[in-house]
Amino acid sequence: VGNNMNVAEYLVKKLKNNGVNHAFGIPGGVIIDFLYALDKEDGIYPHLSYHEQCSAFEANGYSQAEHGLACAYATRGPGFTNLVTGIADAYADSLPVVFITAHAGNASQNKQRFEQEQEMNTVDIVKNITKYAVVVENEYEAEKIINKAFQEALSGRKGPVLLDFCSSIWKKEIDISGHINECELKKDTVNYDSVYEMLKEAHKPVVLIGDGIRQAGVEIQLSKIINKTNIPVLSSRGSQDSGRLFDNYYGYIGSHGLRYSNYIFSEADLVIALGNRMAFPLNSESYKKALENKKIVRIECDSREIQRSILNTYTIKNDLKRFVEEFDFKINCSSNWTNLCCLVKKKLMYCDCNSTVDFLCQIFKEYKDSDLVMDVGNNEFWASKAYELSGVKARTYYSKSFGALGCSLAKSIGVFYKNKKHIVCVIGDQGFQLNMQELQFISREKIPVLMLIINNRISGMIKDREKREGYAVHTTYDSGYSSPDFKLIAAAYDIGYVKADSFNNLKDIPDNNPFIIDFCADSQLTLEPSLPRGRKMYDMVPELDKYILDDIRH
Repeated sequence: VGNNMNVAEYLVKKLKNNGVNHAFGIPGGVIIDFLYALDKEDGIYPHLSYHEQCSAFEANGYSQAEHGLACAYATRGPGFTNLVTGIADAYADSLPVVFITAHAGNASQNKQRFEQEQEMNTVDIVKNITKYAVVVENEYEAEKIINKAFQEALSGRKGPVLLDFCSSIWKKEIDISGHINECELKKDTVNYDSVYEMLKEAHKPVVLIGDGIRQAGVEIQLSKIINKTNIPVLSSRGSQDSGRLFDNYYGYIGSHGLRYSNYIFSEADLVIALGNRMAFPLNSESYKKALENKKIVRIECDSREIQRSILNTYTIKNDLKRFVEEFDFKINCSSNWTNLCCLVKKKLMYCDCNSTVDFLCQIFKEYKDSDLVMDVGNNEFWASKAYELSGVKARTYYSKSFGALGCSLAKSIGVFYKNKKHIVCVIGDQGFQLNMQELQFISREKIPVLMLIINNRISGMIKDREKREGYAVHTTYDSGYSSPDFKLIAAAYDIGYVKADSFNNLKDIPDNNPFIIDFCADSQLTLEPSLPRGRKMYDMVPELDKYILDDIRH
């Protein structure tokens, strides 16, 4: 970074020097000088989105690919507020995204709602869903604030930041004096004796992984260590792809988890949680029953997470990378325990399959080298099951914690610009309608994404919930839900299309251009399995034949 640089140029240089080569947004009067600076700088490219919410999701996908820095920008007022859903998604999934907006006047400090049109107090709106949010009013403080924002985004538990610039300072020159400094965690001495003792006493230990092992960059190192011990590994649903690195991986747990994964978790007497928040509902009777017969070790760097009191849990405040480097898993897991895990998986592996799961499984095998981006709804749970059955090792992307319906089209765009490889995007017919304007982006740039619409012509997940009440509202055609002819939508955006009800219907699907497969899913399918309130984790519905569980237990 050289001297005699204006605020906009300095911000762009900082983005590029921190690995941001693509930024996403929509122009606006107060942001245009920043856009010009982006456009003039070699090696970083602004991309026109068609909704600011998607600008945010595109940046989130870009960041999620390597858990590196990303950037989305929007003009003031409604441009900024349209970013908020994506900001929340980035915060929930610990994504270091710099969100940039600007203003021409000051937010009203008086009692009237708007002192100036489109101006508002941006910081108060997002302060609880960002690591750092600040208004930049003059060029003298710009460098210091920009550096602090980048440091906050990238250090510790990563996350989004918001910078709201006064538009009059974009062209003001600043004196360059500093650079971004890496934030170093305080390296306290950690005593692992209690963990060693628990491992020594355990007969049925498991390691429970989450997205944190990828964020910390320890996936490969950790898998090499755990593979030597034969300890069974379980995961959160969104971390299945990390699980593929472990020889003794037994799937994902949860209220819609895999039966064998939930069974193994229930049977374990020691759980070592690495990069996993263990975000169970603390008042859930089902999870209390699962936790009361075991000891839990939790490695956590976020003080606020540590404040959550989980039954029978011993928590070590430590950076996960340091833990993996320092801790020696002095154990060779009992063959009796690993044999039981293998038996449970073998017996329960093919439970809860359906025609949609089978179709997705075939698609994933066909496109085993593609990145897989999932949306929200029943379709993502079927995709998770299909991913498990397929055995492929492709990278998967979800809106893991926030569950933002309709995010996957935009996230596919961001993932592509980071990884530059073919994408398979799984999305329901309802989610597809939320942000299908981004088809123009996909079509214009000829992004090689295979959009797989799981079209059951209903709002399936909510319809499943409504069954408890006995009637439907806005989830079926008769109760108010509908979807368009997606063939006409595809034609409008000049994108290839085919309707299919089985994998055998498919042929000559291009892998270098966007394409839509409209899969006719059975509208009667429900989300299975599920865990009714209060039951033990392995006691899921629909209920299995009694002889299957008896065979496992004996």
